[in-house]
Amino acid sequence: MCSYNAPSMLLPPQELIALAGIAKKFNDCNLTLIDSIAEPYNLGETIAHLKQVEPDIIVSIQGFECFEEDMNALVEIKKNLSQSKLILFGHYATLFPEEILQKTNFDIIILGEPDNIFEDLLGTLIRGSNLAEVSGIAYRTDSGIIVQKGDERIPHPELLPMPAYELLKAEKYFEPFLKPPFGLIQSARGCPYSCNYCVRSFGKRLTYRTPDQIIEEIIFLKEKFGIRSLRFIDDTFTVHTKRVVELCQKMIDLNLDIEWTCLSRISTLKEEMVPIMKQAGCKRIYFGVESGSQKVLNYLNKPTDLTEAISTIRLCKKYGIESLAFFIIGAPVEEEEDFYASVNFAIDADFDYIAVSELIPYPGTELFDALRDQIDFSLFPYKNEWKDKSMKERNKIREKKFYQHFYYRSKYVLKSARNVLKHPMEYIANVRKLSVYLLSQKQGKRADYM
Repeated sequence: MCSYNAPSMLLPPQELIALAGIAKKFNDCNLTLIDSIAEPYNLGETIAHLKQVEPDIIVSIQGFECFEEDMNALVEIKKNLSQSKLILFGHYATLFPEEILQKTNFDIIILGEPDNIFEDLLGTLIRGSNLAEVSGIAYRTDSGIIVQKGDERIPHPELLPMPAYELLKAEKYFEPFLKPPFGLIQSARGCPYSCNYCVRSFGKRLTYRTPDQIIEEIIFLKEKFGIRSLRFIDDTFTVHTKRVVELCQKMIDLNLDIEWTCLSRISTLKEEMVPIMKQAGCKRIYFGVESGSQKVLNYLNKPTDLTEAISTIRLCKKYGIESLAFFIIGAPVEEEEDFYASVNFAIDADFDYIAVSELIPYPGTELFDALRDQIDFSLFPYKNEWKDKSMKERNKIREKKFYQHFYYRSKYVLKSARNVLKHPMEYIANVRKLSVYLLSQKQGKRADYM
């Protein structure tokens, strides 16, 4: 599972096509992308496609809640393609390289931000040189597992090549109520904030690509795929006002005529940004609100001013940009009154959409370290859950209540009629998914429905 995969959206595997862009530097590399989620292929079909390709090297990323399924699938793939080198990267791969290599048949793990390491590694494999020359990898030898730490961050992502977008089938990817075909672009890496629950894929230091590069990629995606909508996948697109304004102005000047979405932090969205974002095609902004309780926000080390948050959301409404808020339920300090504070905040703010998920402290975060004695964690078999089993049941109930209170209001039903008219089939499909989830006794892997 790559960039993001939820019941109502599927984003392209940006991490994989970024590495494919690196591989294009080597003339003797033929590239194939197999996205078994988008196709969709089961494991047998995936292996059959791989056997047709007969790859020398297979590169894959691992997910979180699907970690065990990912590992089992990749072990089976390696068994069936034993002559292929299997390379893994991702958050858990970086944190636990020795354990993963001990428990699997994989050949090499890339540690941290993978692009430059992958370039060095691929060149070494093609030349048949010694892996000891490559920093930032872990691998198996006859004498044991070797872990060679490298630089943690790439200081100049603007020097990286364009991702190999041509490997994608754009029609396979989507966000709700956006015009297809759909694309994805990463314009910056890193997040400078200190939320204690957050897995930072690229660390806290922000690094940027240039506005001209982003424009070049948008034009390429329009010409190659005819895309009409896209997501800026940056952790916080709106960190720097000047950069946002410059990029949006270029999009306006070139009349790119594309609608787009982005992720934002409430405190970073300034009024001078919003009208130019709208003019440049911004349709929706995703906000990590997390809670309507100041006590819970303080616990999560997210010092949001809730009054300011309401004003910011009204800015979106003023300029005609949709807003979606992510909420987290289940913090250990969250009591019933805190939960309803979040529900009431979501209703008072009048977001267009919400997405609700249970708090899961992941290894590598400050919250996981602080709560380690309360969490039952293992990689093999994969488990990351509260030792107090009642928390899971409580969170499951609250998650569903949150959706019911927000989406099943008569005011909201009437307001959402525009989407019924504009996107009738998609709207009905999303309502059906949400209803099935709310009526189900089971808790799925992801429940962040919009």
